Amino acid sequence: MAITKKNNLKLQKERIQKILVPLDGFKFSIRALNYATNLAKFTDSKIVGIFVIPKDVSPLPLDDLFDPLYSIKPLGYKAKLTRHGEKILNHAEQTCVQNNVKFAKNILFGNPGNEIVAFAENKKNGIGMIVMGSRGHGRANEVLLGSVSYTVVHKSKKPVMIIK
Repeated sequence: MAITKKNNLKLQKERIQKILVPLDGFKFSIRALNYATNLAKFTDSKIVGIFVIPKDVSPLPLDDLFDPLYSIKPLGYKAKLTRHGEKILNHAEQTCVQNNVKFAKNILFGNPGNEIVAFAENKKNGIGMIVMGSRGHGRANEVLLGSVSYTVVHKSKKPVMIIK
């Protein structure tokens, strides 16, 4: 197709109002928060940080699964991970406040990949894009992407930025 003066090549202005950043406390999600914070400053966007507590223990590190006291640990599993998630989200909030970026936080419960996609796709949340780390702390390191980021990239209709 030849470019002529009649073709309108102007980009449509799509304002990103909210950037979703899934956080798990590991280095890739911290890097994702840093990128999202810079992006939010330039686009005057709000960051929505989420922490997803998995329904089962299979995504936990293998070290935890082989611990001899593991059988009694699931009793406080949800409460312990909720406190852990709150700590991570509070740290993320401090980072955003120091950089004059608005921040909201949510703790969800379920399959991390599916919960992130569902949250982002829910129109009432107003998410414009997702910025996330390439891997987390799951039980296996995939060759290219972690299983959660892989799920989000392939299931989400929102733009996804993966940070390594």
